[in-house]
Amino acid sequence: SCMSTTEEFVDEGDVLAALGRAWGLVLFLGIMTLLLGVAFVAWPHATLAVVAYLFGFYLLVSGIFNIVRAFSAEHDRALLIITGALSIILAIWCFKSLANSAQLLALFIGFAWMFRGLIELTVGFKAKGVDGRGWLITGGILMIIGALVIFFYPQESLSTIIWITGIMLIILGISEIVGAFQMKGLTKS
Repeated sequence: SCMSTTEEFVDEGDVLAALGRAWGLVLFLGIMTLLLGVAFVAWPHATLAVVAYLFGFYLLVSGIFNIVRAFSAEHDRALLIITGALSIILAIWCFKSLANSAQLLALFIGFAWMFRGLIELTVGFKAKGVDGRGWLITGGILMIIGALVIFFYPQESLSTIIWITGIMLIILGISEIVGAFQMKGLTKS
């Protein structure tokens, strides 16, 4: 039994040593997250441009990937070629103008929210007598309303989403920085 106590002590020491090495990394990530959040809030239009172009790039890469995959696929070959070609066409449309890209990105987010909202609503209505049922129904309705707002005001909605994301990143960055110093404090005791 003496042996196991020593092993536990060694393990705890290893954990503290690992924390001591990791706190700097956590601090660095916290500062980067904070700076990214500040950039999102300070320059929402520039951020939107970067995000929109990354979205276009994602469409281009996924389109090429689907077409390449179609050649080695046993099934769904035609479907892969069609979705691949469509992705490439949408990517080109994105690269033609920032407005195109932003609208397409907004539509994708809107459809994702609508789909998720409908699923949450359906699950909520089917889950009679289950805890959290009201949250599912409320969440589903809010997602659907959010999707409709995005469909009617795509540009404004994206700017708001970027701004909210920036604030969340700032809060996350600050909490990571605080956590890093707490980790550093733990290793001294």
